[in-house]
Amino acid sequence: MAKERIFNLPETKGTFQLRGKITGHDKDNFYKESTTKTGKLMRRTSFGVTYEDKKTMYVSMQGMTQDNVYFSKPGATKGEKAEIKKVPWAERFNFKEDGFQLIGNNIGVTKAVNSKGDMENVRQRLTDFDSIKAITDNLKDDDSVFIKGNIEYSSFTNDEGERRNSVKLVPNQVSLCKSALDFSKEDFEPRHEFSQVIVFDSIEQEKEDDKPTGRFVVNANIINYASIEDAEFIVTDSNLAKIMKKNLSPYFAIKVWGNIVMTEQVEEVQTDNVWGESNKMERQGTPVKREFIITGADPSSIDKDTYSEISIAEAKLKVQKAQAAKDDFGSSTNESSASSAWGSVPNGDEGIDEDIPW
Repeated sequence: MAKERIFNLPETKGTFQLRGKITGHDKDNFYKESTTKTGKLMRRTSFGVTYEDKKTMYVSMQGMTQDNVYFSKPGATKGEKAEIKKVPWAERFNFKEDGFQLIGNNIGVTKAVNSKGDMENVRQRLTDFDSIKAITDNLKDDDSVFIKGNIEYSSFTNDEGERRNSVKLVPNQVSLCKSALDFSKEDFEPRHEFSQVIVFDSIEQEKEDDKPTGRFVVNANIINYASIEDAEFIVTDSNLAKIMKKNLSPYFAIKVWGNIVMTEQVEEVQTDNVWGESNKMERQGTPVKREFIITGADPSSIDKDTYSEISIAEAKLKVQKAQAAKDDFGSSTNESSASSAWGSVPNGDEGIDEDIPW
């Protein structure tokens, strides 16, 4: 059962969808197993998805054995609550009742011949723990996949005492594409998109060496179940930036969407211990920078009332106090974790039906 929240602000959800080719199968972190302090087996996976030539982003999952799993059956009429059944972990593959479906992930990483003689994905609903095993046992480099999931925001303090923000792409669907992707085809359309509800804070010109770059930085709050995190987004369309600046005030919530983009960080390295002139070389810095580029927003989603400076400040204070109490006690292992739109209209799932079936 979920722990009681220490504040009552609604969560601001974020999702992503990504289509590309698997990479990183041979790396150590593609699959890892460990045992928690309480003796539960934990699995982890992290792998790259190349969404166009030389552009790769990474997704990750973790899951562990549980005491129970849960199956859900939709209500008979609209608005009626779903029926939930708790099933012991050991019986999760054996439970079968009409209308009930495991609350878990959509996994389709193997293919079989269907009744029409066509190859199609073998569809499974699996826990995080079982999803990771299915993914790592069956996917290999260059497999073409379609992935959907949630965006998870968090923060941590590094060894130098600096506060750092972290954003993870966590799949809840991994499906083989009907056919192999070919980045060289003229009609190939990259898919690397996100949608996110944000609590707006500010939008300002991006500057480098005190000079405007032509881009704009959106600062926002993300409301999680148990924390409030800072987040940064980029706007490259100056007209969209003007509309947002004119119509949004701090603590307005709004749904935005756009593309997740990996940008190579190139730095110039100068070598001085040489004969004659220095040899200037370019090298790609690591890690590659990941940016969330807002291309559109939905003005009908604006919420001016739910969030306020006071409510967010109070929630942050409660989080700080809870964290301080936890630090004093000692840390424990975490075992749970439209046409009227501004800018472009989100792509959604249109045009990629071949990749959606899992």
